[in-house]
Amino acid sequence: MNLQALLTMFALVKDPGTRALLRDTQGQLRQNFLFAAGGCGLLQALRTPRTRDELALDLRVRRLELLDALLDLGVSTGELRLREGRYLLRGARSRALVGGNGDTLAALIEAMHTYYNSVYRELPARLEGEPNGNYLEHIGPLVARVSRISEPFLQDFIRREVAGTGPRRLLELGCGSAAHMKTAAEANPELEGVGLELDPSVAAQAQANLEQWGLGARFRVLQGDLRRPPAGLTGPFDAVTLYNLVYYFAPEARQALFASLKPLLAPGGVLALANTAQSLGRDAMAANLDVATRSMVGY
Repeated sequence: MNLQALLTMFALVKDPGTRALLRDTQGQLRQNFLFAAGGCGLLQALRTPRTRDELALDLRVRRLELLDALLDLGVSTGELRLREGRYLLRGARSRALVGGNGDTLAALIEAMHTYYNSVYRELPARLEGEPNGNYLEHIGPLVARVSRISEPFLQDFIRREVAGTGPRRLLELGCGSAAHMKTAAEANPELEGVGLELDPSVAAQAQANLEQWGLGARFRVLQGDLRRPPAGLTGPFDAVTLYNLVYYFAPEARQALFASLKPLLAPGGVLALANTAQSLGRDAMAANLDVATRSMVGY
């Protein structure tokens, strides 16, 4: 590198803002690698060290030059290591993505690269009046996977709401994967319930999960919209739950939402609500969610 090039480089990195942006770019490049490597199966394949040719065979790669470039990006970002001709997982993020919570973390990365990326790409035009996006038609399965990241925070709350003995009925609105219904079932062995899910594919998966967990006789999932209740959604219920759901309704629609739940509650029944709060400048993830929900059709 000649002297002029060195001086130019030093002038760039001298500015704190430039240094910060360059660090952010490195992080984004790492996320890009994780998204692509997870999506094509590379991370799973590298649970055991592999050569480049073994990976090409395992992953049915037809364009070796792209595989080489992706592997180089993995090494450059510190997520992979090349040792004696074999690639292996090096970074904590890559190892987490093939661990027990890997699918939830992979869904979070996928959401950032697909759904949220679209929200911000279209935001300048929407600020000038362009219509919101009909995201809920497409993101149901992805949201169901991402939402599992909140399970540890809600488990104690759920158990307190349904703990005890005696037959009780539960209605969970927006039940997603049905994981919260499983927690409730474990807390009260006499509890029965119904889950309502808008997305047909998510509803089918939730019902399959309940069957797999041995809860099919106690819980069932209906597909439909609370604003147009499907046949079979009949009360009363001792508890109606809404977990991270209210923010999908515009503020002016929420009063009607809560009013529609009252006829479903048994005397003395409870409405259990857990929801991400507005950031107010303190929580970037909550602020990001606020931007996204305000960009949806129906908000």
